[in-house]
Amino acid sequence: MVDRNEEPLLSVRELTVTFGSFTAVERVSFDLFPGQTLAVVGESGSGKSVTALSIMGLVEIGSRGRIEGGEILFRMPDGSTIDLASATERERRTVRGNHISMIFQEPLTSLNPVYTVGNQVAEAVMVHQGLGKRAATDRALEMFRLVRIPDPEQRQRQFPHEMSGGMRQRVMIAMALSCDPTVLIADEPTTALDVTIQAQILGLMRDLRTETGAAVMIITHDMGVVAEVADDVVVMNRAKVVETGPVIDIFERPAESYTRSLLASVPRLGSMAGRADPARFELIEEP
Repeated sequence: MVDRNEEPLLSVRELTVTFGSFTAVERVSFDLFPGQTLAVVGESGSGKSVTALSIMGLVEIGSRGRIEGGEILFRMPDGSTIDLASATERERRTVRGNHISMIFQEPLTSLNPVYTVGNQVAEAVMVHQGLGKRAATDRALEMFRLVRIPDPEQRQRQFPHEMSGGMRQRVMIAMALSCDPTVLIADEPTTALDVTIQAQILGLMRDLRTETGAAVMIITHDMGVVAEVADDVVVMNRAKVVETGPVIDIFERPAESYTRSLLASVPRLGSMAGRADPARFELIEEP
């Protein structure tokens, strides 16, 4: 349940990110409140994933990405506020993994193929929480149970290639939740999964938000996912925020032509009735 009377956990203010001469994110602003699921939507290249990587403090690591301006204000558990946009890498490490965690888009490439999944989750706990190996292993097993992995004692001894896509995604969620973060960022968490497993993962994320109290930020291009899990929506196009609002308002009264085009791309049962061929997709009107 979203409590808007509280201070936001995360406030992004006028964030601008560049890669050389290319502006990937331009003056983006939004708030994330305790208990809220916020969907950031847009087509590929709109800047939504770069925004998430900037929050995690990863956009400047291993690339030419640079935060040129703005603030990323995160409220720590003790009530203090840290600006992740201007923080040092040492300061970011205290937040990353511990207080803000991220589920990456491709679990098979995010997991190390030569270590068991149980060891990888336990290692994350040891690094961020400072626990010993036995306590970290117990914590990993607890997380596997939390994300509904069947037979977790056996599964934690498996390697990533021995698991299905849905099970690997559950492992990634377990790893992200292992340090009890207050903010969970999920970058296209269901893109590579079939529709049945997608429904299971989305249902799991709804349950986990209730059980853990974490605020969730979902990065997606799929308006069906938005309708399923989001409380509020931020629509991005060409590096900018073009529309924001509660999910019901966005679906029932979209103000921007780009948002209407995203909604029109969602297949609807019966929409082809009486047509011999598919209708041409309506092009977005550029301002």
